[in-house]
Amino acid sequence: MPRKSAARWKCSRCKRTFAKKNQWHSCQARTVNQHFQDKPANVRKTYDRLIARLRRIGPLRIDAVKTSINLAGEFHFGGVRIRKEYLRVGFLSDRMIEDSRIVHTERLGPAKFGHSVILRDPADVDGQLIAWLKRAYDQQSR
Repeated sequence: MPRKSAARWKCSRCKRTFAKKNQWHSCQARTVNQHFQDKPANVRKTYDRLIARLRRIGPLRIDAVKTSINLAGEFHFGGVRIRKEYLRVGFLSDRMIEDSRIVHTERLGPAKFGHSVILRDPADVDGQLIAWLKRAYDQQSR
């Protein structure tokens, strides 16, 4: 059952909103387009496909900052780091996922894991990836 929307805190400097008052963050915002300067067109196409698929899950907030593009519904559930020729997509999970596509896993708590995958092509944005991201999206609102 989703929890009630909590009051959001808005940073007076960067105007971004957060779940907790005075939550640590960087006020160094960027645009999505700035992240893709001097990157191959295929990298941007992969990102655009990812975002289009995520928008079908529910309301999506995209928060581009200095080093990444954060993904949030009501709360943060994942992020995208743009590399020279690929995207590194991180997401949260309530369980350990063991799959050859997972390039990094970090235990963040007793039932909280961070996982990362590499996307090199729009075809990498497949049903399995979207299922993982949907679960992360659904978990963040509990």
